[in-house]
Amino acid sequence: MKKYFIMLLLFSCIGVAWGQVKIDYGNYTIDISATPPINYESEIDYNSAKDSNKKVNFTYKIKIPEKYNLAITRNSVAQPMLSVPDKDLDSSSDCIFQGIMSFDINTEYLITITDENGDNKKVYKFRTKSSWSWTTTFGANAIFFTNRNKFISKVNSENNQIVEEVQDKKQMEFMPAIMFTFMNNHKDVSHGFTGGIGVNLEEIAVFTGLSLGFGQNIILTAGVAGHKQTRPKSDYYIGQVIDSSITSDNLNESQYRFNPFFGISFRIAKNPFGKKSE
Repeated sequence: MKKYFIMLLLFSCIGVAWGQVKIDYGNYTIDISATPPINYESEIDYNSAKDSNKKVNFTYKIKIPEKYNLAITRNSVAQPMLSVPDKDLDSSSDCIFQGIMSFDINTEYLITITDENGDNKKVYKFRTKSSWSWTTTFGANAIFFTNRNKFISKVNSENNQIVEEVQDKKQMEFMPAIMFTFMNNHKDVSHGFTGGIGVNLEEIAVFTGLSLGFGQNIILTAGVAGHKQTRPKSDYYIGQVIDSSITSDNLNESQYRFNPFFGISFRIAKNPFGKKSE
């Protein structure tokens, strides 16, 4: 693919000709002289040719044999079938159609030519693709707790059991996760946006954040995680006298909270922790 784009850039000033198709990047024209049933496919160099409005407009000129039909499709939505001009509009035995092809990111034009019986089909395909795509990686995320207070039961000087607030010693939690990153995979180092799902034996967590990818195989991500965390129950308050049967576990509950996380993930062919096939 890289070799193909290099060739496009080298010929961008003088145009690219291939058999019956000529793509001229200097004048932004596409000339097609069609003789079915040979097919053709090309990828337009969108990044080099787009203008300030992020569009690439090519003026096309298509010449087909007399009594052949022409259909042009953009983004899989077919435009009305074009009627074949009368023979006296052109002295040759070919019919010429002209117009504008407007390319944006991920745009595809299909030009289909058939004879009057619908046979001898010929298809020309021109497309642009975004440099950005989704990459799936597997790794581990460290979730950092910003609020670690919890309730415990304690006997005071008056021999009453009361509620006391302390700081949980657990400052972070590691969780395996599958991450999905939208990034520019045409670069060795690229930033991107990531969403992911983490699962352990007790809970499911969701992650979202910004990423930095290295060689498409190692991705560092920092962002926000939604996960379960032990938090004080709202039914109790600090200094409250409670029954001796109430333990510290009764004073707290698991709640979904948002905390910052940092993670590293790797693009691998399969889950290394999955079961091996027999």
